Parts: sequence; structure tokens; C-alpha cells
Amino acid sequence: MPEDRFLKVQQRAEAVAARYRESQSSYFNILLLGDSGSGKTATLATCPTPIFIDSFDSGGTKTQVLQPLIERGDLVCETRWEKDSWKDPFAFREWEMEMAERKKEGFFDYFATYALDSGSKWSDSLMFAIIAGTKDKGGKTRRGQNPELQDYLVQQLTAVDWIGQLMSLSCNVVVTAHMGIDKDELTGRIETGPLMYGKLALKLPIAFDECWIMRPQQSSAGPVFKVLVHADGYHKAKSRIGGSKFSMLENPDVRGLMKKAGAPKESWTDRPPLLHKP
Repeated sequence: MPEDRFLKVQQRAEAVAARYRESQSSYFNILLLGDSGSGKTATLATCPTPIFIDSFDSGGTKTQVLQPLIERGDLVCETRWEKDSWKDPFAFREWEMEMAERKKEGFFDYFATYALDSGSKWSDSLMFAIIAGTKDKGGKTRRGQNPELQDYLVQQLTAVDWIGQLMSLSCNVVVTAHMGIDKDELTGRIETGPLMYGKLALKLPIAFDECWIMRPQQSSAGPVFKVLVHADGYHKAKSRIGGSKFSMLENPDVRGLMKKAGAPKESWTDRPPLLHKP
């Protein structure tokens, strides 16, 4: 191979390798799925602190295990989004504006973990906003009407774009979602995924490195929940970080699992306290 050609190829390869190194994040991103009451929100308490939660699920942050963190100032909850409604939507558009301000301020540089609880209700608020922002053939707002085919595509594109933006935050990101069931019309195969409108349920998990599913297990003390971190043919769980280091079922301990996976120390250590302790 001529020397000049080798040097050009080498330079191009080095440039690509440099871009790859620069694009790698030290933080984790997790889609955490489960039925209501399975411990999704409680699992957020095992994340590095301080933690910031945008709560779209009504009453979700009342979970008992979160209260000591809230009292200590290690967990900050924004709950105004919980009041969103189909006929009078406001949450998603206000959340978008709030996120733009937060990013501009460097807000997430001071939190170790950002959580969106839950992605299912968040996607509902997104659909409400899409419908309210368009007009029918008579020129009247469609606020409070049923979604139409074109609304689903707008929802998919907007949600996937926002998830991509969350992945670029300077902290860990956890999105919870309620469990949904999807049936392939051709094969009849039934699989689980996030409870969301249309194709969004299929597209969203692809964006995450980790997709963990809360699963009940029987014990002498009654049912306890574990996290399924690998696919079992029915549940579409996955772990890029854990790989063979993770068993099929693990304890729902985010910090512990990041350590077990050998993730960068920045991903599982706390940042300095942000609020004054009571």
C-alpha cells in the first residue's frame, strides 16, 4: 500500500476513533418498566443523589421509601405535571419550556440522576398537546378530541427526539413506564413493552442502553420484586452495560448494579448536596 494512501486512511480512522471517544457518556440511561405497584418509583431511591424527578404520575412521589430522601433534600420532585388533563392540557408544553431553561442554566450539572416518572403519562401529555395544538377542517381547535392517525407519527417523532436530548444530559437518566402488552398480528407472538400509544411502544426502548423490567418473585415473606435485565422471549429486557456480569434477575438496586457492571465511577457516585439540610 502506498505510504501516502496509508497516512490518509490512518488519519481518517484516528478522526473517527476520536469522535467515538468524545461521544461516549460516563452516565447510564435506563428504561424501567413494570405494572402499577411493582416498585418502579421506589427503585429511583437507589440512584445516586441528588435526584430530580419530573412526576407525571399522580401521587407517584408519595411512595414511602422516597420520603426520607425528600426530607434530607437528596430528592427534589416537580409534581405540577400531575395535574394535566385531556380537555385542558398544559403539562407537556410547559415541561418543554422548563427543560430548555434548565439546560441553559446548567441545571443538570448539579444533579446525579434525572428521572421522568412515568414515561407512559408523559407520552399521554404529549398526545394531549399535539391534539390541542391542531385545528379541525372547520378551523376549530381539536382540544379534547380523540387522536387521529397523523397525531401518532408526530408523537413518535417528538418523543424519540426528546429521549435523545435526555440522553445528552450531564447526569444519569431513568425513565419509568407502565407495562403494556403487544401482539404481533402476523405471528400471534405476545411481548411486553412500555404502555404507550401505537408504534412508540416499540421505538422507545431502542433508544436506551438499559431496559429493565420489574418482576414479582415468591419468597417466604411473600412476593418480592426483582428486575429482569435480559430478554426471556416474552419480556424485552436488555442490558448493554451489564452483559454477562448480570444474572437474569437482579435486585432493584441501580447504584449496586452500576458498580457490578464496572460502570465509570461518575455514574454511581453522589454529587455534592444541593439543598440545605433541614
